[in-house]
Amino acid sequence: MKKIYLLASFATLFLMSSCNKTKYGNVTFWQETGSGYGITVVNVNGVTSNITSEKASTPECGASGCAVFNQLETGTYDYTASDGTDTWAGQVTITEGCTTFELY
Repeated sequence: MKKIYLLASFATLFLMSSCNKTKYGNVTFWQETGSGYGITVVNVNGVTSNITSEKASTPECGASGCAVFNQLETGTYDYTASDGTDTWAGQVTITEGCTTFELY
């Protein structure tokens, strides 16, 4: 009987711990063609990435020329960005999968 109780306790703990797995997502910052901004440096959670080219429409996640941040824990983050002339600041919400975020 003790073995069954012990086994049931371990199974319960295992199942409960697997429910609390950390979830991650990605965010891709971009700017539209003709926006007139130069290289834009984006900072999220102390990490920087650069937007180096403009896009005609919403790009796919992780597109080259965009500021890409991968494997962020889900939640809301403050961001800042600057191209040397203009600045942006705000919050972006990370969900599982990928979010695209246009700076304009």
